[in-house]
Amino acid sequence: MSSLGRWIGGQTAFWYVLAIALVVAVWQGVVLVGRTPDYLLPTPAQVVEALSTYREPLLKQGWVTLRGILLAFGISAVLGVLLAIPMAFSRVVERLGYPLLVMTQAVPKVALGPLFIVWFGFGLMTNVLIAVSVAIFPIIVNTVLGLTTIDPDLVRLGRSMGASRWRLFRLVRLPTALPSVLAGLKVAITFAVIGVVVGEFIVGGAGLGYLTISASGNQNVPLLFACVISLAVLAVLVFAAVELLERLALRRHP
Repeated sequence: MSSLGRWIGGQTAFWYVLAIALVVAVWQGVVLVGRTPDYLLPTPAQVVEALSTYREPLLKQGWVTLRGILLAFGISAVLGVLLAIPMAFSRVVERLGYPLLVMTQAVPKVALGPLFIVWFGFGLMTNVLIAVSVAIFPIIVNTVLGLTTIDPDLVRLGRSMGASRWRLFRLVRLPTALPSVLAGLKVAITFAVIGVVVGEFIVGGAGLGYLTISASGNQNVPLLFACVISLAVLAVLVFAAVELLERLALRRHP
């Protein structure tokens, strides 16, 4: 059985299913006991019906959101690692870089959205860049942490064996930092989901975020819940994919 098959059939999938079942049971109980009106809290059956009724727009807009998430995550992963390397090996770059990173994270992305629209216009690219501005932070921080907390004895051993700086980085530093880098990627994929959806809220036009705003404006509560559930499922799937990547990478570099 493949690694993916073992993961799906393992305990992780079981706990996901159990958590979802618990949420649905509590949800149904709140509706029945509290006699909540449908326009405030639809039943799980009504939301399932909405998922079926609006499956085509949900799938279409879900693909737009997924594409933005994957683009934002890929750009964040590459840029994050490339920016972290000089910060890890230069005290000056680190001291200059960290304040800039903190300042960019402190500014709400909703406030940056209109500025991004002025610079890049309406469309997928603006959503992706908003998500990158959120997702790149944990990758840089975790990569710098992994590269700077290496055991000095390993570095000295490599140097004593005549390893060049590049070879030492490739064979010693990078494998040692891999768990920290992968941990940053796991956080970044969730941030990428949030960033893309925030971009769709601001930019509009397409994506599950836009469909959520549209459903809210039309007071279509079942569709609103269907959009939220679709986003949750999408987030779980992309997180599971990165988690699988982590397990495969750590298996190759224990």
